[in-house]
Amino acid sequence: MDVQGNAQPERVRKRRRRTMACTQCRTRKLRCDREYPTCSRCLKSRTPSQCTYEDGFLWQQPTTVPTTAFAADRGSALSMPRDTPIETPPDSGIPPVSTRSEPFPTSDTPRLAMAGGPMHHNYHGLTGHALAPPYRSRPPDKERKDCFLETVLGAPKAAVNQEPYVNVGVLQRPKRPAPAERELQAPSQAEDEHIDEEEDPLLPTDQLDLAPRMMMRGRETQTRFSGSGIFASLVAQFPDIKSFAEEIKLSTPIFAQLQPDLRRVKRGLLKHMVLSRPFPDPTTASLISMLPSRGVVDELVGLYITYIESTHRILHVPSFLRELDQFWAMRDSPASISAGFTVQVLLVLACAWNLADFASLQSKSSGELKCQSAVEWTLHAGKWIENLHTKRPEITSMRLSILLILARNAHGMRRSQAWLTTSTLVKQAMMAGYHRDPSRYARISVFNKEMRRRLWTTIVELDLQVALDRGMPPSVQSFDYDAAPGMNIYDDEIHENSTEVPESRPLSEVTDSSFQSILSRSLPLRLQACSLMHSPRISCRYEDIQRLDGELNRHLSRIPAWVAADTNDIVAQRKVMLWKGLIETKLCQSLLSVHTPFAIEARRESLFAPSARTRMDAATRILSTQRRLHEISRTLSLCMLGEWTIQAYISICQVLHTTEFDTSPPSYPTSSTFILHNIPGIPESLISLVETALIALEERSLLMTKGAKDYYFLSTIVALVKSRLWPAQAAMYKQQVVERVLSFAQVLFSRHMHCDHLGDKGMGNFKNNQVAAFLAGPTRAPVMQPEFDPNGMHPPPQPGVIPPGEFDPFLEIFDWEDLTSMTFPC
Repeated sequence: MDVQGNAQPERVRKRRRRTMACTQCRTRKLRCDREYPTCSRCLKSRTPSQCTYEDGFLWQQPTTVPTTAFAADRGSALSMPRDTPIETPPDSGIPPVSTRSEPFPTSDTPRLAMAGGPMHHNYHGLTGHALAPPYRSRPPDKERKDCFLETVLGAPKAAVNQEPYVNVGVLQRPKRPAPAERELQAPSQAEDEHIDEEEDPLLPTDQLDLAPRMMMRGRETQTRFSGSGIFASLVAQFPDIKSFAEEIKLSTPIFAQLQPDLRRVKRGLLKHMVLSRPFPDPTTASLISMLPSRGVVDELVGLYITYIESTHRILHVPSFLRELDQFWAMRDSPASISAGFTVQVLLVLACAWNLADFASLQSKSSGELKCQSAVEWTLHAGKWIENLHTKRPEITSMRLSILLILARNAHGMRRSQAWLTTSTLVKQAMMAGYHRDPSRYARISVFNKEMRRRLWTTIVELDLQVALDRGMPPSVQSFDYDAAPGMNIYDDEIHENSTEVPESRPLSEVTDSSFQSILSRSLPLRLQACSLMHSPRISCRYEDIQRLDGELNRHLSRIPAWVAADTNDIVAQRKVMLWKGLIETKLCQSLLSVHTPFAIEARRESLFAPSARTRMDAATRILSTQRRLHEISRTLSLCMLGEWTIQAYISICQVLHTTEFDTSPPSYPTSSTFILHNIPGIPESLISLVETALIALEERSLLMTKGAKDYYFLSTIVALVKSRLWPAQAAMYKQQVVERVLSFAQVLFSRHMHCDHLGDKGMGNFKNNQVAAFLAGPTRAPVMQPEFDPNGMHPPPQPGVIPPGEFDPFLEIFDWEDLTSMTFPC
């Protein structure tokens, strides 16, 4: 009996030890180091996919296990019951898993959210795309066990949104602490109760934990991260966009024929022959030879000073014009000309190139202008600046760096590098002391003190704008510098030999620096808002959001009612219109970034109803301003376009898209969805705003080196929304997408039909008008109905249609994943 009694517990211990090794090591009777998910022996044996563990291993794993995600090519040998709740610690960054079956207003697909952790209660890092109040504390051993389970089971999809088109919500709220008597309730009973019976309404003073939605493309060490930008977050609110595009693709066999040319359009017609073509290092003589005739230069310089310099204070205009006159006088003797000033002139021309009428420029040119001239000026100027290798940057090199950023943005060049470029520029300016108050340094002249202030404000504004566009935090905050903005004066009131500081004029008076003087007043607040919305982990209260909203609206109400001094001066009047429109739009963009994550959840959480109204108001104001300036002038319209236009466009489309799924109870009579349902003509008016913005974006996309992908996506979004609002005309809206895609490519090829950068392929299949051929052709296949594909099966092939799976013509012409993280110029 003693032997049997001793043997029985020994057998139990052996059974326990068996789970401490992987299946392969246990079978081969080898020592296993129990590394997870793959032990070292299985790694050395080149069979990592066979390294599996029993279920019991999960509960005995030590807490030192690294958070290594499963490889994509191996499955998990772990099995857990579906009804097993997994609680998420507040600092895990993993979405909480709920076993409750709750209705989701906009989709049958459950919404996931990433839990946030506590941070210092301030505006320094709030990013809003996933909200949740703090989680209940629990015993340390349970928390350690759950942390590991989430590490091995939830990490791959928790860390990154692998599928950006799943309708992922931004608010996943766990149950808040119930009264004391409910704490004694059994967990199973508490789980069965309805959430509304256990939760009190959210209050503005309740702590909200947030974590931003992020997009990461690539794999292993070659990845590209995009933060919680407004556009990227809203793409996930259209879960049916991909299937909608596939229906268009399957109904349009002409895409298969045009696919090679559409791919060239998507990549950019200047990509191969202009942007990628090597050229020798520029010299002073080669840079001077690139300049066009003086009439062309004068027109472009005038456009730059009126529409770009007045909103980005970079130059001292009287000094620049004086140097330009000296340049023309010395043009025949290149040895006497500064290469730096020549580069400056080229960049000024490149910035203003798209604002001019090409026919007007050609009439003033002694030779033939090329469509890619401005791109070539930017490329050569950029290479000259890179070869400069300035150890101690001075004011000229700072100006050149800013102008290079603006020129690249104007033509859609190196958009993914813009955030790095502006961040580097901020640090260079700080190393030169531009961030500190120049009045403390007696060795700096009055003139240069003012120029330093202007440049610093411009650099911070540029960095902030690119950060908002990219979904990244800004490089500085207001407490990182003490340099005041420039004075509200005319440029003529100060010069290089000034010894007395001119008196700053009232902000209500129009001067050469009025735009920067007014916009800089809200700069610290907008920096706070950007940092709030693009931080990895956030902790805030909704009352903080409301307070930030109040400050931004206060700045909106303080925009001066400027009036041009000369009522007959049309250029001055349009410049003032641009100023007021841009200031309003930039403030509205900050409102959009702050309120969008809350607005999406307003239909389920009444506390966030003000965010829904503010988001709709801000988006409408942005597009209304865009339409008003578009109707006045093409130049004003192009100056007003930016990432904020896309954000407002998508925001309105998202609201219209979700109206048919709206389940808001009657207790929300002031919500934006109630207004859309009950006031006739509101959806039509909003769609009109959106389509006017689409026309303006099309014009800009035709002028940039790349832009077709963005235009195609936006065209598809508005067609999807109209199809949901008016299903009877869905087929017509799908056909409009095809016509817009073909028309865009036709116009683009036609503009460059005589250009050598098209190469041997020329216009390809677009040498004939493909839009007319498509409309007249009888081979257009009917739109695929949903019943064709109930179980993943495809409809029978039709004449002229390549079977699905072999070729994806519509989806090939623009990459859906790219669109979730694209950036736009300032």
